[in-house]
Amino acid sequence: MRGISVRSNEVVGVAGFLYPGSHVDVLVSYRETVSQQLVTQIVLQDVEVLTAGQRLEPDPQGKPETVTVVTLLLAPQDSARLALATQLGTIQFVLRNGADNTKAPPFSVAMIQLAGGETPLKPQPRAGTGTAKAKPKDFYEVETISGDKRSTEKFEAPK
Repeated sequence: MRGISVRSNEVVGVAGFLYPGSHVDVLVSYRETVSQQLVTQIVLQDVEVLTAGQRLEPDPQGKPETVTVVTLLLAPQDSARLALATQLGTIQFVLRNGADNTKAPPFSVAMIQLAGGETPLKPQPRAGTGTAKAKPKDFYEVETISGDKRSTEKFEAPK
């Protein structure tokens, strides 16, 4: 694992509520090269914040603090993705619930969708990924948290 630092401000840093130990998703907004549309997509999910500013510990009173740099804990290949994303466009952090470690399927949102236009853009397949895989069954997953106990139930989606 590696620590990589990213510039932050009051908006990117979720209004000062990023603390060491927080988990975030990282989004990048950029202009697509072919269509010139503005696009936002998830670059990384469920990333741990190592430091916010120069603090290794959260503020004891929980007060928000605007910081100029946030350091994230990433695998080497994710560090490279984040470094490229910072050069490509604008980075935004999305604060996650501490109990939420689910990953959303990759998707992009284009400018036209803000006005109720087209459906979400589908991610482009990466080179060398081989043949298409069968679509898994759609299901709902319900997680129940009661004190220190967790249970998860899966239900097939109606057709």
